[in-house]
Amino acid sequence: MLAALGSFGFEIARRVAIISKGTRSLPLDRFLERIYRVFMEVIIQEKVIRERPWPGLAHAFVFWGFLIFGLVTIDHFAIGLHKPILSEKAHIAYSYIVIPFAVLVIIGILFLAYRRFITRPKVLGKISPTSGLVALFIVVLMITYIIGETNISPLAWKINWWVHSIVILAFLFLIPRSKHLHLVLGPFNIFFRPFSQPEHTPVHIDLEGDEDELDVMLSDLTKLTKNQALDIFSCVECGRCTDVCPANRGGGLLDPKHHFILDLREPLLEEKDVAVLDRINVEAGWECTTCQACTEICPVGNHVEKSDEIRRLEVLVEGRVPQEYQKLFTNLQETGNTEGASVSAFADSLPVYTEDKEYVLWLGCFARHGMDPDFHHSVENFTKILDTVGITYGVLKDEQCSGDPANRLGDKLTYTMLREHNLDQLSEAQKVVTLCPHCAVNLSKEYAKYSSINYTVEHHTQVLGRLIKEGKIKVQMSENGKVTYHDPCNLSRILDIVDEPRTAIKAVTSDFQELDENGRETLCCGAGGALWWKKETKGRTHLVRAEQVVESKVDTVVTGCNFCYGMMKQGLGPMTPENQSEIRVKDVADLVAENLS
Repeated sequence: MLAALGSFGFEIARRVAIISKGTRSLPLDRFLERIYRVFMEVIIQEKVIRERPWPGLAHAFVFWGFLIFGLVTIDHFAIGLHKPILSEKAHIAYSYIVIPFAVLVIIGILFLAYRRFITRPKVLGKISPTSGLVALFIVVLMITYIIGETNISPLAWKINWWVHSIVILAFLFLIPRSKHLHLVLGPFNIFFRPFSQPEHTPVHIDLEGDEDELDVMLSDLTKLTKNQALDIFSCVECGRCTDVCPANRGGGLLDPKHHFILDLREPLLEEKDVAVLDRINVEAGWECTTCQACTEICPVGNHVEKSDEIRRLEVLVEGRVPQEYQKLFTNLQETGNTEGASVSAFADSLPVYTEDKEYVLWLGCFARHGMDPDFHHSVENFTKILDTVGITYGVLKDEQCSGDPANRLGDKLTYTMLREHNLDQLSEAQKVVTLCPHCAVNLSKEYAKYSSINYTVEHHTQVLGRLIKEGKIKVQMSENGKVTYHDPCNLSRILDIVDEPRTAIKAVTSDFQELDENGRETLCCGAGGALWWKKETKGRTHLVRAEQVVESKVDTVVTGCNFCYGMMKQGLGPMTPENQSEIRVKDVADLVAENLS
């Protein structure tokens, strides 16, 4: 027992020491919400079961069984020391609970073993000997427990007791040296998990600072945070993150399970340090759409995506920028927008913001500079709705790019310049509304990481949903054919805006149907992470979602993001069979404006 406990404690302490070297502190805000999250995701196993019902339920049987067995195990060793905790009567009574759970544990672990070693889903990776050993250990534990509760001879009972004890102690040697360490660290990881995503360390660049400060900042870019180091040791290697990754599903190189998590585990242990971010595969890092699907689905609370980390290292430290992004960075630095435009005829056609107006209408580069020539109609439809209800708005004369492309591509210097300019422009604003979720994320969540902001940011679908719900605009139900909605990643997962667009759509269409992957479980259109400007060299990330829309056989796909709008318009046409009608692409504002009563 001392050897097993000593080994277990040593391995845990070794990993805790590495985690403690990480940057930033582990968060303790919203304490009660964190406790509730642990209860739902750890004790109830809600997330595990919801995401993969049958394997999840099997895992839950095993987990719940071990919770029930906690008291039995303590009593088991206490009996060996002739100091039983439970009386004979209590022991018998408790066995009526434990024996059924022992059977459920056997069923659950055999199902999981069958899945790992017989059906072998690709995402689980190569066959793991430790997984087989753990499955064997668990079955032996359950069987020896059940045997111990039967009427056997004293000698057979003692042999059975020792087998049960040795297997339990063997677990203490095995758990910290395998993926099963998540049994110990997973609950802590779920507790400390940040509430917002993506959760990358803000890169503070003082444009007037000295070289020493810059050197310190750059050296810290290779270091994991405490949360990230805890993530890596908590990984259960289930492959859910790879399952949902749009780049991987499109045939690309990126495998989040390995590239963002497991590839960093051995370097952490070998170097006993957290400066390992430069070990991330660079090519894989550039494929990421930053959609956060990997983080959203992780059952142990990992913030998986680390493209921000490898890209900022490449750009700021190594000075390496992929050729397709060089012109983009130049445009942002010289003109303040992605297209290198000096004027915007469309912006000039809209009212200018003054302090007496309710909203700053933030256009973003996509609408302001016509990155899709039809999208300005969607902006006009939104302004038509605002005019109908008497909501005043205006655009900023000197609006520059919110900085999303520079931020997501690792050019934090350009991002700093754009952010500081825009914060100055918004100094008198109280409320901002935009049709671009990427801009909404940056103007609110990302800017707030660097300084306090004095304005609120709404996405236009929030405004539309609220106006309809409050009866301030009247719409009519129309026959628009089969209509579906594509949830933009930034809108659904990062801003948690899921219901409002549906409120607007369902108010005007009688035949609405969901895509298979919807809400916070949506599939990226392929434009995220500034990949709109990337010429895809491997894989077809940008076509996977378009294929789903075509296969749904809808007449109209509605979205709430300008980039999704552009990607759908580019992808649906070539992929739609000749015998199928062309699928219309609309913004939520288009559908509502067309059906004003």
